[in-house]
Formats: sequence, C-alpha cells, structure tokens
Amino acid sequence: MKVIKMLGVGALAAVVAISSGCSKKPEQEKPALDAKAAAQKYDKIREEMKALYLVQSILGWYVRTNGERSVFEETYKGRESLFSKENVEFFNEYMKMEGLNADDRRAAKYMRNALLAEFVAIDTAHFYDKVNDAEASATVKLEWVGDPVPYRQLDSMKANETDPERRRALQEAEALVWKESLNPILAKEEERIQELAVEIGYKSFVELSEEYREINLKEFMAETQKFFDETDEMYGELFAAEVQEVMGFPAEKFTRADILYFAAVPAFQKYFPAELTIPAFESLISGMGIDLKTIAGTEITIDDEIREKKNPRAACFSISVPDDIRVTVKPSGGIPDFETFFHEGGHALHYANTNLDKWEFQQLGNNAVTEGYAIFMENIWGDYEWLLKYREIVREHNKTLPASKRVPVMSDAEIGKLIRNRVLWKMYMVRRYNWAKLIYETLLHGGGAEYFGPYYDGPENDPHQAYRRIFSKAYGFELTENEALRFRTDVDSFFYAADYARAFLLSEQIEEKLRKDFGPQWFNDPRAGEFVKKQLWALGNKPSSEDISKAVGAPDLNYDIFTSRIREQLAIADRLMGKK
Repeated sequence: MKVIKMLGVGALAAVVAISSGCSKKPEQEKPALDAKAAAQKYDKIREEMKALYLVQSILGWYVRTNGERSVFEETYKGRESLFSKENVEFFNEYMKMEGLNADDRRAAKYMRNALLAEFVAIDTAHFYDKVNDAEASATVKLEWVGDPVPYRQLDSMKANETDPERRRALQEAEALVWKESLNPILAKEEERIQELAVEIGYKSFVELSEEYREINLKEFMAETQKFFDETDEMYGELFAAEVQEVMGFPAEKFTRADILYFAAVPAFQKYFPAELTIPAFESLISGMGIDLKTIAGTEITIDDEIREKKNPRAACFSISVPDDIRVTVKPSGGIPDFETFFHEGGHALHYANTNLDKWEFQQLGNNAVTEGYAIFMENIWGDYEWLLKYREIVREHNKTLPASKRVPVMSDAEIGKLIRNRVLWKMYMVRRYNWAKLIYETLLHGGGAEYFGPYYDGPENDPHQAYRRIFSKAYGFELTENEALRFRTDVDSFFYAADYARAFLLSEQIEEKLRKDFGPQWFNDPRAGEFVKKQLWALGNKPSSEDISKAVGAPDLNYDIFTSRIREQLAIADRLMGKK
C-alpha cells in the first residue's frame, strides 16, 4: 500500500452547500476571482499543505517503523482555517477561471479534493491516534508463551504457526483486542464520518467516496458480479485443491485462522530465503535498465529491520517526490514477503521516477494508478518466464555458499504448483476487494440497498453478521463469529478498496502491453523499462486509471485481460505438473 498524509486521495466532482436546517436564500452570483490575487492565495495554501504533509509523512514513518506514539491530531492544531469550507469554495471558483489549461484545472481539482479529505481528517484525527496507540500498546496472553505478546506480532505468528489449534488460539486472542479495544473506537469514527458526509451535503459517505475515488460503484459492482459468476466454479475447485495441497486437509475444515499460514505456502518457504528478496528485485529491474536511484540522484530508502513495535504491514512513504522515497517491510522470508517487497518496490519506483514539477501531481491525485504499478510488480511471482530466471538467480547464489547452506532449486513441476497457487491468490484478492469489500462497505457506510441490494439480502443493521455472510461467500469457507469481529478493522479509508479493485485489472493490462511489445521475457529488455519509466511512472499521480488503461492499449478498464491471463497461467501450470 502507498501511505498518504490524509485519509485518502482522489477526486470529488462537486462541493455542495452545507445544510443549515433552514431554507436557502437565492444565491447571488459571485464576482470572478482576480487572477493575481487568486494565484497568490493558491500558492499560499499549497505551501502550507506541503509543509504539513511533510511533517505528517515523517511522523507517520516513525509511527510505522518504530511504534512511536501517534500525534497526528496535534499536527492539525492551528490549521483549522487551512482546511475550511471557505478554502474549498475558493478552489471551486478557481477552477472556473478563464485562462487555465487542462493541467491547471486538474491540479486545482486535486487541491480541492485534498482540502475536502482534510476537512474529515481534522475532525477525526483523534480516532486515528487512538487506534494506533491501542494497537501499539495491546498485548495478549498465550498459554505456550511466557511473556505477554504484542498484538502486532500475532499475524506474523499465525503465518508461521504449524499447529491449527494454536492458530485458532491466536485468532481468538486477536479477536478479543478487536472487540474490546479497537472496534469501540472505530464504531465512533464510523458514526462521525457519516455525519460529516451529510454535513457537507452528500446523501451518504458512500456517495461522497464514490466521487472522491472517481468511480461509479454500481457499474463496477455489476461488472464484478459477472466475473464472479463466470469464474466461481473455477475458484471453488482451485481453492479446494490448494487447501488440500498446502494444508493437507479438506477445504471443509479450513477457517479464517488458517489464512495467513495458507498464504505463506510453507512448502515453498525454503525456496525464498529473506536474503534473496532484495537481490531478486534488483535483478528484475536491472534487466529493464532500472536501478534503486531516484531521478534526483538519491537512493530509495529500504527499512527491513525487525523491531518489536514495528507495524508488520509493509508500506511506501513518498516523503518528498522524487528525492525522498522510503519503504518499510518486516521480512521473514517466503513467497508472501517477496511479493510484498516487490509491491512496495513498485510504489517506490513510481514516485522515484516521477518527473513532474507540480506538487499536486507528485502527492495528490488518485491511488488506483500507483496500486496498479505495485501489483504489476508483485504479480511477477506467478509468471513462468520470471520463475525460470529466479531459478537461475538461486543457482548463481548457491555457487558462493557451502553445500549445507545452499538454497533448494525449484523443479518445473514445483514452478507449476507455485503458478497455480498464485492464480488462486489473485482470484481470492479480486473476490475480496472487488466483490466483498465493495458490497460490505457500501452497506456499512450507509449507501442503501441501491448499491448492495442486488448482491446481499441479509440484515442491514448488523454489520457484524453482514460481514460474516458476505466474506464467507467471497472466500469459499464459513467465517466464525469471532473471525468476523474484524468487521470494523477490515475497512480502509474512503473506499480505498475501489483503488485496489481497479489496480488488479490495470496491472494485468500493463503486463499484457509489455508481453505483446517486448516478448514473454520483457523484464530482460531495457526498452520495457524505458517505456514504463517514461510513459507511465514519469506522469506521477496526474493520470487516472482509465488514462493509463488507454495508454497501454486497452479499450477500457475491464475484466477481459485479467480473466484470460488466469486461464493461461492455469494451462501453463497444468503442463508443468504433467496434467492434461
């Protein structure tokens, strides 16, 4: 994920009048802005925002990497006038001025959108601080561990725990923290953001977020349902086969407590030692003529140290674009760690190669595009040609080691098994984000049955049970009551799921472009790197996901290439595994 300095980025198409509870007087036509004075005001607001975002970025870095106390609420004190309705209205009027080119208007729109997001953020920052502090300070007691265990270590423990009963115990301990510490805070935050959405004139927080993310949720959800129906049987068969292969028991016994261990693919852990993570990434990008330097000449910072209070969720921080780009990961080896690093590396390379001077296009805008770049890099671990190259990387690495320390080398059949496994996870993530999260979050945020009605017919006033039912269907196994207690913690700000959802599709379109133009081993062709750097990454956050989709030759952002690619990958896997 790309960490941002507010609750979200995107585009809100319109700002409506604040509801006052009394009848409106006819609005008088506002005088046109004086161009010189408007430009000065614009610059002043932008400089104040740049300074604040820089402070928040660095603060966020240390909160994330060292578990420092979160004081985001304090950073907003004295800045209430900056994120005011008056400034929002100023940018509405600014965009109407004559003499602006398309880039100027888009940049102004991004500024307006940021102010709107901060209008919510400044009111709710104390919830963010409380959640971060609660997570950082929470510990649990486990029967087989002497000392209290930090809450933030539980996911890592589940991913590495071989005993199913202990995984369930870890899940129970985690659920207790959700229920007693985090959910009460998040319930209050949810109530407040819904109030704020109405206060600024929207029917619901869903409607606000829909404009904010520049997406028609109803249309996107309808298209997703078609994909869901078309591939549901394929997913069910693949899920059952992979559970048996990886876990050694039938899918009927699978629970949410098993998911991280399942995702870790333990049998493949030995092929992916932590020390090869960064060298593998460097090998990928060097073949494309790319390195870890920014276009400003600095190095991308990578923090891969393990610290007790370090947030285990990897993230990229674009502190200052393009010169100060940082990545934090908490590695333990295995295929998920490799994918995570490549994902965050995709974000980092995007911002390190952004070649636009406008700050709005460096730091604001919509995150669907940068997530598309990140997932494009991550998905390489399901690519047959790349896995052959990685096998050679391992062989070269082994030449420097004594026999006892050499990394095992995957056979063709094992590569096939890995490809099949990664297809399952691609489908799982699309079912989770594109289908389940959009349905559930439109319900949670008060969007009404016009959004979720075609896909969910259960109770609307019980998010716990709604989460359980919707995600059970998406995952292909039943969630328990306790497992579904993540119904508040498993929610991203301002429908960030919509950005991930489009990114999954965009990433496949980018890869298809490179495969078509530069061949199946595109990662060995510097022309592919030149295209990505100059035609995609250089544009920063300026383009929309639809803009990039067109730039790589796709007619629109749809499921066609995604669907054909997973079928192609499964055919390759079957061939390598000796199946007909």
